[in-house]
Amino acid sequence: MEFADIFLIGVALSMDAFAVSICKGLSVQKVQLKHMLIAGLYFGAFQALMPLLGYALDVQFEDKIASIDHW
Repeated sequence: MEFADIFLIGVALSMDAFAVSICKGLSVQKVQLKHMLIAGLYFGAFQALMPLLGYALDVQFEDKIASIDHW
């Protein structure tokens, strides 16, 4: 992957997280530090977990996918 590809993926992920955080902020009556920390923890955990899960699945199914992959 080139730098531009990685940069655009980072921008897309940050736009997604920004949109969800705006909606979360609008859904509570009074924003407290607890709300901010929980939202940040969820975002951080899922943003880290999904690539790791994808990598783990890739390692598990690499031989099956390589046999039909044309690249």
